[in-house]
Amino acid sequence: MTKTRQQVEYFCVAVRRNYETVWRIVSKHDTRDAAQREMDERRAYTGSFNYDNAELRIISRSEGKKEFGAKWEYVAIGTPPKVRATRARKEE
Repeated sequence: MTKTRQQVEYFCVAVRRNYETVWRIVSKHDTRDAAQREMDERRAYTGSFNYDNAELRIISRSEGKKEFGAKWEYVAIGTPPKVRATRARKEE
């Protein structure tokens, strides 16, 4: 008997400022409605960290995989990368 993992769908708020070429994923949510509320809050920001000159959009997990590659997953900004374990070589 094989076990299949259920693919959980989640939604991310992404931002791309007018001087950047990449999308930055700034938050993750369980529902599209929660992501929409977050996006609306960010659009209302004023001051030095506003989003006046930026595109904001909601990206689902499946949309992210289609656009950024099959291995794409949300990773919070500032999270250290996972280090793959390597086998130690025998010294001669």
